[in-house]
Amino acid sequence: MGKQKWLWMLGIILFLLTGCQESNQAAQPPDENDSELNADVVNVHGGITGLDKMENYFQQVEKEKKGDLRVVSYTIEGDPILTDLAYDGKHINVTFDYTRDQYGNGEVKSFQCGKLKREENPTNLSYYLTGCEGVKGETWGVLETSYDVKRQDAFEVELRYGAKEGEKQTIQLNDEDKQEVYKQLVLANYLDSKPTSDECLKGKKADNYLMKVKINGGNRTLNWNACGSHESSKPFTDIAEYIIHASKHPTKTSENVVYGYILEVEENQILIGEDLTAADLVSLEKVEGEELSNYDITFLYVETGDAQEFSEGDKIVMKVDEVLEEGSPGRVKASDIKKITE
Repeated sequence: MGKQKWLWMLGIILFLLTGCQESNQAAQPPDENDSELNADVVNVHGGITGLDKMENYFQQVEKEKKGDLRVVSYTIEGDPILTDLAYDGKHINVTFDYTRDQYGNGEVKSFQCGKLKREENPTNLSYYLTGCEGVKGETWGVLETSYDVKRQDAFEVELRYGAKEGEKQTIQLNDEDKQEVYKQLVLANYLDSKPTSDECLKGKKADNYLMKVKINGGNRTLNWNACGSHESSKPFTDIAEYIIHASKHPTKTSENVVYGYILEVEENQILIGEDLTAADLVSLEKVEGEELSNYDITFLYVETGDAQEFSEGDKIVMKVDEVLEEGSPGRVKASDIKKITE
């Protein structure tokens, strides 16, 4: 689990760094052809192709329908690591193949898990397995992607739309809507996907879209029309329509709402990791307070008189009333703290 977690963290860091570059550089698979690997889902440094297949497989397992899925994740050096899931109607058999990783131990690990779970936080999405035999914390992460817009130095979206070749529109989004747009762009794998236009049927009129995504120091331009029936177009049309709607009806602020897992409980305070996933929690099980600064995670000491009502490992949502100390770990006062249950 530790090796896989570090692969995720390194992959996310590289994805954020390379997000400032134009086009396919951050999300192109290396030389080996993914079709030769029979990949259903491909994770290249946080750029994910086939996320819809991951979600469909999750739904399939939820309905107790048998099936297989292969996830191929690439290391920083460009080596593929294969994760095979085989659901037999009761258990999920996992095969984790390191043999193509030149810096790995070259082993193939196999084990059995009880359940596939999905966890969506404000800034990340993960799929993970629980009830895994012989695995630390009985939890194994399958796929994770991060979409925290606050970790970007700059993020802007310019959208042109209309019956003509993208009539100029000026659209301003608040921070909450920017976060949602960035999330949807990452989930659509915008660095490595292009929406496709179709010629409109005679007599049919449809909007044309031109979207310019500016992230850090780089730009990405997407151009398509609403006549497209391709699956590649729909996510981007949905994003464009969200932007148009949000420009007229901004999302109301969430008033400093924070999600996190509890790592420590003391008399009048709790320590949380903001937007952690269940798989992250396992890897942080033995972390001491002085080691918190070594992680690319926001940790918060939360002062509350209700601390004893919670336990380590609880997932909570809370409203931050006052920031007492910036940084990570920071210190805040919070209210309306609620435990999140499945």
